[in-house]
Amino acid sequence: MSQPAFCTCTDLACPMHPANHNKGCTPCIAKNIREREIPSCFFNMLTPGEKHPEYSFEEFARTVMTHPADKSQE
Repeated sequence: MSQPAFCTCTDLACPMHPANHNKGCTPCIAKNIREREIPSCFFNMLTPGEKHPEYSFEEFARTVMTHPADKSQE
């Protein structure tokens, strides 16, 4: 059980977290697709450490629109 180097999820209690099994990100992504959500790692890229009221597609779209890309990191 190991967390991929790029994983920014801090919810180690989640059974889908890559540190809790040997299936990588697949269970997390499958769960998020079923629930019409975006994995927290995508949110963490835009707003590190910030909690969100929900992880829906719509909340992600709002987050993208209010946190424009930092061109200096490209």
